[in-house]
Amino acid sequence: MNLKQSAGGILILVALTACTGNKPSENRVDGRRTATALTEADVQAAIEQWLNLWATYDVSLLPEIFLTTDELTYFSSEKEGLLKGYDKLAPHHAGFGFVTGGRQPRINLWLEDVEIRLYGETALVAAVWYTADYGVEAQKSAQKGPVTFVLVLDDQGKVKIAHAHFANY
Repeated sequence: MNLKQSAGGILILVALTACTGNKPSENRVDGRRTATALTEADVQAAIEQWLNLWATYDVSLLPEIFLTTDELTYFSSEKEGLLKGYDKLAPHHAGFGFVTGGRQPRINLWLEDVEIRLYGETALVAAVWYTADYGVEAQKSAQKGPVTFVLVLDDQGKVKIAHAHFANY
């Protein structure tokens, strides 16, 4: 699967995700959510939300994409150390120019060689990320590296990234 960004594709997927709230279909017993297995579609929608974050540089999208607890962990490819907890995520992204309400990014980011593994209420996504200036010639010299995401259901049953690990080639 290739999740190269396209404005039309992202808008459609964002609209679909907004309609579903990025929730997998769930089972209920006496009004309580019971264990629900993630589907590949659930995971793809969550990853598309993450790609939209990079397409818009809108830091206000972070809580829709990532766990908002101290359990979130994040390794950046650009900064040393493990970020622990959601409260570290917005300042980290602000360091790359993300702002509330977003702005036009100077780079294009996409994923290739995406592999999704489902483990009940948890999913693993492994891929290669690419960033490049916009334009065909610029993409020939794209920066790239491996990325791994671990996705889980939050307390409201929404699919969220619980861990991300980026590296460079």
